[in-house]
Amino acid sequence: MNEQEAIQVAEQNREMLQIDPEMAFESAEKAILEYKENPEESGPTTDRIAWLITFSNPWGFVVVNVDDRTGKVLSVERSR
Repeated sequence: MNEQEAIQVAEQNREMLQIDPEMAFESAEKAILEYKENPEESGPTTDRIAWLITFSNPWGFVVVNVDDRTGKVLSVERSR
């Protein structure tokens, strides 16, 4: 998956991920992150290569983590 495809995955899932429509795309970067299928439960983690797609506005930001290989949204991080 390239950068543009990862951005497209995040954009297409904005409503489902409850990302404010006023948030603008800010950046995309590829990184290795620890992933756990059920983060609320104990268990092993795996390393995944993912695209970190960031949307922001003056009152916060959202980062959508998209698996580089499958295009699956792995997680969403929000500023508080």
